[in-house]
Amino acid sequence: MNFTRRIIDRYVLNDVKCCKFLTEDGITTSRLAIESVEGIFEGFRIDTSRETIPPIFRRACGILKNLDDYQYIVCSEIRSIPDSNHYKKILQKYRVTIVAAFVKFILTIHSRVIVALHDWTHFAQQLLTGISNTLANARINSTTLSNNDQIGSMFDYFGMSSNEVDELLDAIY
Repeated sequence: MNFTRRIIDRYVLNDVKCCKFLTEDGITTSRLAIESVEGIFEGFRIDTSRETIPPIFRRACGILKNLDDYQYIVCSEIRSIPDSNHYKKILQKYRVTIVAAFVKFILTIHSRVIVALHDWTHFAQQLLTGISNTLANARINSTTLSNNDQIGSMFDYFGMSSNEVDELLDAIY
C-alpha cells in the first residue's frame, strides 16, 4: 500500500481516535517529542533547550505545534460535518497534508540540511495558513473556497499527489 493510501486508510477510513502527534512541543517545553505512528512515521525527540538549536528549528517547532493543534481540531470536528458539505473533503485533504508534513519534517531533521528546513518551514507555514482559513470558513459555512493551487504545491513538496488524494477522497465522499 502506498504512502498516501496508508494515511487515508488510517485517518479517514478507519477514523482512529483523535490524538496529537506531539507529546512535547519544544516551545512550552524543553524538548520536542513526536510520537511514532506505525506505518506512517517514526518518533523523534530532541532537547530544544540547548543554545546550539538554530532559530529556524525553533520556528519549525512553533509551526509543528500549530499544525498538530489543527489536525486535532479537524479530527474532532470532522465527524459532525455532513458528507455532503464540500468542506469535509477539503478539511480531510488538509489533515492528510499535515500528516505528510510531519513525515517530511522528521526526514528533513535527519538530513541535517538547514536549507531543507527553511523549505519545510516555508511550505508548512502555507499549510498552516490554508488550514486556518479553511477551518474558519467551514465553521461559518462560507461559500469562499480555498486556493487549490496552493495546496497542490504543498502536496508536491510533501511528496504526495494531489490528484490521487482527491480521487481517494472522492471515493469516500
